[in-house]
Amino acid sequence: MTNLHVTLQKIIPEGILDLERRYEILKTVLYSAPIGRRALAAHLNLSERIVRAEVDFLRQNAFLKVTSSGMEITSEGYTLVQDLEHLMYEIKGLTELEKKVSKILNINKVIIVPGNSDENDMFKKDIGKAAARLLLSMIRPGNTIAITGGSTVNQMVKAIQPLGSTYDDVFVLPARGSVGHRVEYQSNTLASELAQKLGAKYKLLNIPDHLSKKSLESIIKEPEIQDTLEKVSKADILIFGIGNALKMAEKRGLSETILDFLRRKEAVAEAFGYYFDPSGNIVYTSRSVGIKLDDIKKIPYMIAVAGGTSKAQAIKAAGHLLKHGCVVMDEGAANEIIRCAKL
Repeated sequence: MTNLHVTLQKIIPEGILDLERRYEILKTVLYSAPIGRRALAAHLNLSERIVRAEVDFLRQNAFLKVTSSGMEITSEGYTLVQDLEHLMYEIKGLTELEKKVSKILNINKVIIVPGNSDENDMFKKDIGKAAARLLLSMIRPGNTIAITGGSTVNQMVKAIQPLGSTYDDVFVLPARGSVGHRVEYQSNTLASELAQKLGAKYKLLNIPDHLSKKSLESIIKEPEIQDTLEKVSKADILIFGIGNALKMAEKRGLSETILDFLRRKEAVAEAFGYYFDPSGNIVYTSRSVGIKLDDIKKIPYMIAVAGGTSKAQAIKAAGHLLKHGCVVMDEGAANEIIRCAKL
């Protein structure tokens, strides 16, 4: 708990709760507008009576407006959210939390945003915004950026505003062939979207997972694929999501035999098609085309994104990949990592 938080707790104990609640209401409306009162209450796990009172206060002070289709944030409300962002960061003591998690994971840099993505998907957007700011601060002329798929990585790409031709000498590449059923979360899609926003060049890897070994060997021999894989292996920045091993295996349609194997090996994390146990050992590698572990270890800077209490074990297991990088997470994941470290 920070000195600021302790001081405020002494003088306005109920005021801090009101501030945090109104801040979360404004942010939820900002991200989900137009939204009704009942849906807002469900999003925030609050009673409709509390939400009604808070909405009335925010509306009367011109931070929210109510339309026939639901609530929307006003320009004054948007400005207030931006102004409160740093204050909330300090009140919640996230700087100290970052230091603790960084020490536990032995990672140089950790960025933590308020909230818990397991309780509200909205906080994935904040992880995405923080990762986007970090990425834009890291890009240098001539860089090659490799990016995986995933819902949280998708939020990072969404958070970046189009920059014209700012990075016309930068290359963006998918770190792996297409994975999953949702096209908007696939690495090819995110690589092309990120490149377009940066004004950068890009190439794609139109190769699905789980092809036969013979088919993969044949495809890899294609000159265009070889050229892309060569560029991926020499990326300057790698952006990736960290997944829960069993959930990712199920999403990718792995057989029940493999799922049983992963359970027996206590697999907890997945990244780039590699499945890790709690100690960070690789217990299974999916058949796919993309960046390899030896290449990953040589990449100068990596940005990992993951959120929610349920991702804590996965982040810890995959953390050894981030010696020269940063993991962006939320409070839910951070507090669980600290809790587990005390056991």
